[in-house]
Amino acid sequence: MSFPAYKKGTIDCMVDVDTSHVNGKSVVITGGAKGMGKEAVRAFVKAGAYVTFGDLDKENGNEVEAELGSSVKFVPCDVTSWDDQLHLFKSALSGSPNKSIDIVVANAGISGPDPLFTVEDTEEPVKPDLRIVNIDLISVMYTMKLARHYFMKHPFGPEHDRCFIMTASIVGFVDSPGIPQYTASKWGCRGLMRCLRRTTAIDGVRANIISPWYVATSILSPAVQAYCTSKGVTFAEAGDAAAAMIKIASDPSINGRSFGIVPRDIAPKGYFDIAKDDYEDDDVLEKLQDIMLHTSHRLQVRPEDQ
Repeated sequence: MSFPAYKKGTIDCMVDVDTSHVNGKSVVITGGAKGMGKEAVRAFVKAGAYVTFGDLDKENGNEVEAELGSSVKFVPCDVTSWDDQLHLFKSALSGSPNKSIDIVVANAGISGPDPLFTVEDTEEPVKPDLRIVNIDLISVMYTMKLARHYFMKHPFGPEHDRCFIMTASIVGFVDSPGIPQYTASKWGCRGLMRCLRRTTAIDGVRANIISPWYVATSILSPAVQAYCTSKGVTFAEAGDAAAAMIKIASDPSINGRSFGIVPRDIAPKGYFDIAKDDYEDDDVLEKLQDIMLHTSHRLQVRPEDQ
């Protein structure tokens, strides 16, 4: 059995998407009750998938389930809880028509004022609340662990294409002062993708990220949205983030790519391949990466052969 290797390249996002590859698949989405997650739930259902989604927002979650009918299952879920996420995945497995999990989208995330950056007017520093990094990175690791477990329950082969998508951020590519937890988390998601695109490819599992620019969803407070607007910011669209997820899920050749979600005056479809995760052949980092790849035990030996 041969497995797809990661290859350099840039994805042409102007090519029309054939969603037939998604039809009949079982999809798990975290943070699916609102914003980009809700648009993703709708988009995957429209493409013919069965979607199980989790969220803390029970009211909106139940509304989305009622709106979309029998192809959707809402499961209340705190992504920082391993047990909650495990229940989400078990529900997806038991409820899906083919008793499988084929596509997983780690979308849940928050932003906001960061106590890690705050200097208090106190004698001693106050221990920071790391809720942002716990939701935006640690929970993504939980989702990845669960996705990998259930992906590996199914046979290898083109007809069993499995895909893991993370919602990162443009912040994972640019300096963003004053929000260390959010920045570290989104760079961390990018780092996870860079690891997974090499190591899970030998198991037939693809890994990609979407990296949104400012999107006018509930992750940004009205005050922050107003401030951004006052500075001339044009927002990207939540629906375009969902379309990028569908693009990734629909094309088995897409592995290890970062898709930027941006205003349509930058990219006509609202998303594009950022193309910043590879090095030129003569770059010192390319040479060091080559050594790393040739000495990686994980790339040479699969766990069952150890």
